Amino acid sequence: MNINDLPKNIIKSELKRKGLKVKDLVELLKKYDEDLTEPAFNNKMSRGGFSAVFFFKCMKALEVNVVRVGE
Repeated sequence: MNINDLPKNIIKSELKRKGLKVKDLVELLKKYDEDLTEPAFNNKMSRGGFSAVFFFKCMKALEVNVVRVGE
């Protein structure tokens, strides 16, 4: 596994685990001052190079309190 893909994989996993779609997360992120469109969000995910702050906004929006990065 590429460590650079870890943040986006965690976000994707949490979306799937909670049964949410990207459009749902985009809406939830508005509460955290992220005004993205669904295509803009998907572009961020495909590039994979987003800030830790954006990652944590996603985690807060998804109500994730614990993030496991290892096995």
